[in-house]
Amino acid sequence: MKRTLVLLAVLLPGIASALPNSITGPVFNSQSPLNGKDLTKELMGPDIWDGSTALPGEWTDEGQIASSSVSYLMARPKLFGRDLILLRAVRRDGKLDSLEATFVDAGSYFGYFDEEVPEGMGRREMRKEVESRLAEKQAEFTKLYTDAHAELRNSIAATTGNDKPEEVKVGRTRGLRTPVEEWHTDQLRVRLLAGENRLLRVSIFKTSSESDQWLDPAVSALPPRAKLDKLAAEVERDADGTVLIPNLQPIPQGYRPYCGLNSLAMAARHFGLHLDEDWLAVAGGFQNTGRADGSNLVKLYHTVAAEAGFGLDRTTKFDPSAASRALSAGFPVIVWRRFSQERNTLHSRFMRQFDADPSATLPDPANPAERASWPSADAPLHASVVVGYNSPRKEVIFLESWTGKDKPRRMRVEEMIATTDLCFVFRP
Repeated sequence: MKRTLVLLAVLLPGIASALPNSITGPVFNSQSPLNGKDLTKELMGPDIWDGSTALPGEWTDEGQIASSSVSYLMARPKLFGRDLILLRAVRRDGKLDSLEATFVDAGSYFGYFDEEVPEGMGRREMRKEVESRLAEKQAEFTKLYTDAHAELRNSIAATTGNDKPEEVKVGRTRGLRTPVEEWHTDQLRVRLLAGENRLLRVSIFKTSSESDQWLDPAVSALPPRAKLDKLAAEVERDADGTVLIPNLQPIPQGYRPYCGLNSLAMAARHFGLHLDEDWLAVAGGFQNTGRADGSNLVKLYHTVAAEAGFGLDRTTKFDPSAASRALSAGFPVIVWRRFSQERNTLHSRFMRQFDADPSATLPDPANPAERASWPSADAPLHASVVVGYNSPRKEVIFLESWTGKDKPRRMRVEEMIATTDLCFVFRP
């Protein structure tokens, strides 16, 4: 198990350096007139909440979570006097339901920690140099987090006219239930989530909104049987034998060791949970090291399943029968599998080939040369989300966390069985 958790953080250098930060990259590069402008007055005013005034700026769609649509602002304004990393809007039935502002995030700050050192150093010197650089960066981040936390508390109190926030808890399961501070006005609540020296996030929403759980109200209101029927109804079955969950949305991980987190966030949002990889990193015990070392991802997977009201089976093998039963019922499957650049290139190429010619086939796994090209036992691990299968073709269909909204890839079931290290099968 220790090997699994360590290797999950390690992508091949060629892949890691090519990963786009598909959300914050464009936001940081946007030349919006709102950059640097403090939007506190506009966003706390009544007009945008009653629908009489539109939100300022250009917004990009991020996806759907049950009855809610999520978008983010293509700008870097200020809020409560502090620079933002990202501002999201959540709309329900076409009306603004909440705003979510991220001010400090360790995942974006540390990324994949750069361990390049000057040539000619011995192993001990290299280790000391890396440790020194990391310690310096950790100290810088801790100061950033501490200062921002104090300033946000003071600014929110001044804006709301309330210097005594209420402490409430959000979430239902132990691993995701977290205390937050809330300041109230006549119409709004301002919530500050302070995530253990990793994440500072402020949410603004109407006083009347349901907001003490991560599960979308439209899903939490359903009886258990109706939840299962809803998942099953979303599954597509094609004439060629393909069974597919079509609406599960990729969440690009950016230049961060978050493949395991982003894959889990994809499944969580599919179940109607308003969770993202940044908060999951806090809940999973990620450290400020630019790696996944020391986190408890396996426990986090079970916690997220429980938060959605479902179970989760974990195995060290990929079982096609168990996976097909889950997928047929609308439950995605997450695999931690051995990864190689060569196979990633092949699956990417075949994705495009199959899109142009549905009669195209993957290489025959009975060929010894083909099997020899599969990642070996010492290859780094990577998390993928299996969203479908085709029994006649003996293929599994999977999504990655670095390809934005590209089409799912395909892999022979034999390769998936041979390269899976851990498999997580969600169930009722």
